Formats: sequence, structure tokens, C-alpha cells
Amino acid sequence: MKVSIKANKLEASSNNVRGICTVTFGDSFAVRNISIVESRKGGTFVSMPSFKTKTVDEEGNPIFKDIAFPVTKEFREELFSKIKESYESGEVVEFEW
Repeated sequence: MKVSIKANKLEASSNNVRGICTVTFGDSFAVRNISIVESRKGGTFVSMPSFKTKTVDEEGNPIFKDIAFPVTKEFREELFSKIKESYESGEVVEFEW
């Protein structure tokens, strides 16, 4: 299946989100609002679309659940590396899975 990724940098972000990405699977299914987030240590990571639950953790912080997510480690690693590649290049990245 062809997987197509388009990431856009956010220039005027007021938080640590640096980009937003859309991933299209086989020209048939798309997942939007995948975030490229800058960590406190200065690197970036990929955050899948999620929602805030009504529950909190031990420290009182809200718990978030992913709406869409990669099921296998191999696909997650490939997808996240291609998302970062699209974010850095500003181009559409495609790969076969």
C-alpha cells in the first residue's frame, strides 16, 4: 500500500507544536492532525491525534488517549521517520508498506 505524508511547519506557534501532518493510506484513508512537537530537550517527536479523558494520573494531570496509532513497532518507526523527513524537507514523502 502506498503511504503519502505531507507535513507543514507552523511559523507562529504559541506552544511546543512545530508542525502538523496528514498521512494518506492508499489514496483511500487519511489521518489528519498528527503533530510534530518540540521536546523540552530540544529534539522533535511525533504525536498522534488524541483526546483528553475525564481521568487523571497520580500527579493530577489529564490522561490522553490516541485516536489513531500504528499497531506494530516496525510500522511506527517507518511512519515516524518519514513524517520527520517530510517536516524537515517541506515536501510530500511517499513509501510503500
